[in-house]
Amino acid sequence: MSGEGAPPAAADPEVCARVEALADTWRGRAARAERERTLPRETVEELFDNGLLSLVAPACHGGLGSNWPTLAEAARRAARACPSTGWTIGVVGGHAALAGRLPREVSKLLFAGGARKVFSTASAPVDGRISRVPGGFEVTGRWRFCSAVDHAHWIVLNGWYESASAPERVLVPLRADQVRVEDGWHVSGMSATGSKDIRVDGVFVARDLVASFDACFGERWSSGHGPADYLSGVPYLQYMNSTVIGPLLGCTEGAFDRFTASLGPRGGGRPRALDQPLVQDGLAESAAELACARHLYDAVCGTLHAAGVGRRALTPRESAVIGRDRAYLARLCVRAVHRLVQLAGTAAHHDESTLARHWRDLQMMAAHRDVSWALNLPAYVAVALAAGDAEPGDTEPTAAAEAGETEARATESTATDPGSTEARATEPTATDPRNTADEDAPEHGPTPAPVRARR
Repeated sequence: MSGEGAPPAAADPEVCARVEALADTWRGRAARAERERTLPRETVEELFDNGLLSLVAPACHGGLGSNWPTLAEAARRAARACPSTGWTIGVVGGHAALAGRLPREVSKLLFAGGARKVFSTASAPVDGRISRVPGGFEVTGRWRFCSAVDHAHWIVLNGWYESASAPERVLVPLRADQVRVEDGWHVSGMSATGSKDIRVDGVFVARDLVASFDACFGERWSSGHGPADYLSGVPYLQYMNSTVIGPLLGCTEGAFDRFTASLGPRGGGRPRALDQPLVQDGLAESAAELACARHLYDAVCGTLHAAGVGRRALTPRESAVIGRDRAYLARLCVRAVHRLVQLAGTAAHHDESTLARHWRDLQMMAAHRDVSWALNLPAYVAVALAAGDAEPGDTEPTAAAEAGETEARATESTATDPGSTEARATEPTATDPRNTADEDAPEHGPTPAPVRARR
């Protein structure tokens, strides 16, 4: 893989080198982390010591203020070794930018003592409620999918409360000692993210600490310029929605690397598996899908970074294309690894198998709403139809087409996208303000149906 999948041009090579230096260590802990259903404390300390959880924390609070491609690429490289570590860098680490976008005094409180902090989020209430009371708000009930909450210093709740005029959406920061962690994270994939439940028992939060969701995620322009620290100013929703693609692609690359390594003969010489046409065909097709997924990854990174450097909001078309491309990236990754699992046979289904672990983790990540084809497709179709399919002079490359958008003709595949079930189709769309990217844990979804390799 060393000759393929070069990092985006804007990614910081020093950060990438730090991740690579730790990759073997994290790979060696991956099975333990899965069994314990949380990242080992020593892994979290390594992430802190190397600045990998403060990559996008604002420089004014002691963070690195890195650009978005650096965050995505660090997560991608870590996920090749341990998908849950990659998730923690990209998705949980991305919350540092969110914390920096809260009102100034709130951000100062959250970053008091420096940027060596874990910020978990909670956006999926079970019976959780945010109620307006004199002087502030009262929070009570249970929320799900709080990634890395075992290591969190702060949890940012994302929810609605009933105001006098209409429901309003707010972000409510809570200290870790104000919540109880409840272990409901018994899952088949991404176990080591520790995305457990939290329960809050009638905690009062002063009004000055509660932020408007729209104000936090909207435009917050400052006098800053240049290629870094722009995440504090740009409209942030699409950046946060896209943090999953780094760990998702890296998980796929790790699975591919492990499969190809397994083909090597124990005694040297030519691998006998390469004399089997089915293996040749399957390996080549999965490699092609992975190459296409990398093009989509580069396209998303490039568009987000260009808008950030330009200190501008994404256009509706750019937002729709990003949603389409990250969803198709997930679809390609699932197909590529599923084919390899089938080729590997029973060896790929042992609990301790690296390929099996990556396959379990990949399916969980691909079930996340931010990469659901069903939820991202409508926004793209709407802008495509509004533009008459092709506006005069529009030369924007369609990355999904370059990645093989002719899938409808590929009758060999019977894969079912995790986001295409009837139940998921009734969820809010990606553009609905109730459906947020900061719900950072992968959602449950059905696994794809078998993919038949071509003969």
